[in-house]
Amino acid sequence: MNKLAQQHIDSEVKKTADIIRRGGIVLYPTDTLWGIGCDPFNDKALKKIYQLKQRIEIKSMIILVCESESIYRFVDKPTPIAFDLIEQWKKPLTIVFPRAKNLPKILLQEDNTIAIRVTKERFTYSLLKELNHPITATSANFSGEPAPLNFKFISQNIKNNVDYIVDYRRDGFSENKASTIIKIDDNGSFEVLRP
Repeated sequence: MNKLAQQHIDSEVKKTADIIRRGGIVLYPTDTLWGIGCDPFNDKALKKIYQLKQRIEIKSMIILVCESESIYRFVDKPTPIAFDLIEQWKKPLTIVFPRAKNLPKILLQEDNTIAIRVTKERFTYSLLKELNHPITATSANFSGEPAPLNFKFISQNIKNNVDYIVDYRRDGFSENKASTIIKIDDNGSFEVLRP
């Protein structure tokens, strides 16, 4: 990557982080699909995303972290198998963990589980480092509609109602894929919810 491109990413990271810190919601490229994100500790921002997506609040959201070690902050005694799976899985992997902690209830399922994905994608990783805490990731679509596979398929209504759209990877025409989702239990057994 050339110096100019890196400066552009750095500038976008700072702008996006500033908006998130101020309670805004952003449309941004993740390691999978484009997502809508905010500070997961800001109830107003979370509610704004639920309203925008026309989604009921009992449906939880994924949080993204940039280091596997961060899982210990949000999950009580995660099973070691989870870390092996993160290391070995070939594509982006979201894990639904039991016994979530230190997170707002609105983010959790009724059984106190939380979905977490460790991302190494350049922009998202840099954003998480800048913020020094996770961000939410929910697909950029209205509830019940298919998730758009790249930026050009995102509804104009979604674009008009976020506080910022990241200026990075907008012109990619390749179709991205959603992550694999697995649910893991205390014994290390897991089931694939989405391949």
